[in-house]
Amino acid sequence: MRKKIHFSERKVLIALFLLVIVVMGVLSIFSSDESLKERNSGTYAELTPDSSTEDPLLYVNNEYKVKAGFHTNLPIVVISVDKEMPQYKKYRDGQEILSGDDPYVTGNIKVIDGGTGDNNLSTPVSFNSQIRIKMKGHSSIGYDKKQYKIKTVLAGGEENNSDILGMGKGSEWVLNGSMADKSMIRNYLAYRIASEIDGNSMAPDSRFCEVLMEKNGVYTYQGVYLFMETISRGDERVKLDKYKPKNVYSSYIVRRDRKTSSDVMLDTYGRLSGKVEGTNKQFDNWIGLKYPSQSKLTDATKEYIEKDFSKMEKVIYSDDYSIFRTYDQYIDTQSFADYFLINEFFGNYDAGKHSTYMYKNSGEKLKIGPVWDYDQAMNNNPTVEMDLEDLAFHTRDIYTQICNDKKFMKQLKSRFAYLRQYHLSEEHLFDVIDETTAYLKSAQVREWYRWADDYLDPTDDNSGNYHLASYEKDGVTLSRFTDDYMDEIYVIKNFIQKHGKVIQVDLGYILDSAEYDTSVEGIRELLLIAALLLLIIPSYLIQRKG
Repeated sequence: MRKKIHFSERKVLIALFLLVIVVMGVLSIFSSDESLKERNSGTYAELTPDSSTEDPLLYVNNEYKVKAGFHTNLPIVVISVDKEMPQYKKYRDGQEILSGDDPYVTGNIKVIDGGTGDNNLSTPVSFNSQIRIKMKGHSSIGYDKKQYKIKTVLAGGEENNSDILGMGKGSEWVLNGSMADKSMIRNYLAYRIASEIDGNSMAPDSRFCEVLMEKNGVYTYQGVYLFMETISRGDERVKLDKYKPKNVYSSYIVRRDRKTSSDVMLDTYGRLSGKVEGTNKQFDNWIGLKYPSQSKLTDATKEYIEKDFSKMEKVIYSDDYSIFRTYDQYIDTQSFADYFLINEFFGNYDAGKHSTYMYKNSGEKLKIGPVWDYDQAMNNNPTVEMDLEDLAFHTRDIYTQICNDKKFMKQLKSRFAYLRQYHLSEEHLFDVIDETTAYLKSAQVREWYRWADDYLDPTDDNSGNYHLASYEKDGVTLSRFTDDYMDEIYVIKNFIQKHGKVIQVDLGYILDSAEYDTSVEGIRELLLIAALLLLIIPSYLIQRKG
């Protein structure tokens, strides 16, 4: 006859049983989905429809000079320069070639916005400053419609930090009006949605405006632009601890892009080791330092940033699983998930290799963003028609590695499922598109009139134009040229509708093919078996003893 289990042995079994419960609870906590956390509501206000019924071209003549009485529902930005801006750079085989000219010229900017939705040249000026201004862009610097970078300065040359159009204080701004985007809304749409998802940490603030160039009292109409923040440190921009040259351990902002003379180029592990895809291109895929600025940077801080960024790359690109599985100790996976989804959703496949910003605050993990440059997104690539059925962002640097981990892919899927109900829902996106086109109603007519020689040219003969190449389908050559504004809007809506429907499914395919699983769920079964053995074996031994 078996002996009864002693009271002390019962206590052991109870303790072991409680231990199993604790283990399972810990597993549940660590495996809980944090991807559904809501973020900021964004910094963009709703746009009021243009209610004008008059001819939009009534006050612009055939030489694009503005007549007395010109008015618009958009803010007006008036630029005057002291001399012509040089086209100071060009690219050949990816290499930046500089003319040697100082790219900046001096001038003045006036912003006119009375806040009533009807602005004219008699409306009180809401912002007035001296500036230094230059043309900006890579290939876009050669387009007929120019884009500009502006530094607002005081009389003595010091930075003039000011709040312009409610975007918060700053001294560096961009007038973005890419000729590549005849719809004029691709950048705005992506920035506004990204701002709704993650606030200023994921998107620059921007406002539509119409730009006039003033010379000797004559105003020349230049078109519709986005007045934008640059990607820079600031309380209303990327929030980082301020750089102190005496402190080697600095916060920083970097950008993956082409090699350029305007930034400090960093020698990081990814490029030096050949791990980063595309390093066979000598002038492509570099990490450039945006903050701290070159003028204040010390050698010691530069070396620290190179080593710190390289530490992350060594983990991300490691072939040793025990090292790779720690990557989430170095990068903020929430920001990497949102950045992935925003760029994949809008088909911005230039990101990940070009205009890709990352930043790190002292003592924190590396984050990616804000997003930038969507003029070639949403099926607007000059050379190829996008395949709306497939995903591509998982092939970009860093993502090639972390998308091979089931843990990160599960986070992507959960986050997308949530965003698809709200910020990335078809209904919401179409509402924002319709709201924006209604706001731009008269301004769009003026924009297309100003640049009709480019927008209405179906050939690729004009080097100052942005031309979409035709493509072959089922043996038929199809043109991608549009000569109607609403056709451009249809291209965007069609892309969003068709591409948005396949993302969740395709994320599942990538998840299924992922080689690694660094999540708690990935080791849950082993831990559960261990916990059960911890309970069963002593129980069995006690019974045997009895």
